[in-house]
Amino acid sequence: MHQKYQDLIASGALEGHCALCDAKPLKTFTLWKLIDNDFPYDLVATTHHMLVPLRHASDSEVTKEEWIEYQQIKQSFVQPEYEYILEATNKRKSIPAHFHVHLLITK
Repeated sequence: MHQKYQDLIASGALEGHCALCDAKPLKTFTLWKLIDNDFPYDLVATTHHMLVPLRHASDSEVTKEEWIEYQQIKQSFVQPEYEYILEATNKRKSIPAHFHVHLLITK
């Protein structure tokens, strides 16, 4: 899966649009959506989803209302369903312009 992702980056397919904005939701909340990750961490995870704001927003652009709902979603939906919540640092973020967290169930 890692090589598939690297090939996509090299092809320029992620330039000019936001894959997270374009992703079809598995579940929609008021200000957030749950999406499937096209590049799952297949060596360690059986399930890999992402939680992203509905609007295109970087870490610093997420509003107070979005953070409040994120905390509610985390408590009521994420924690009972997933084993890990992972947020990459800017050094490793593949799409830094759209805030997202990874939700994993491991093998």
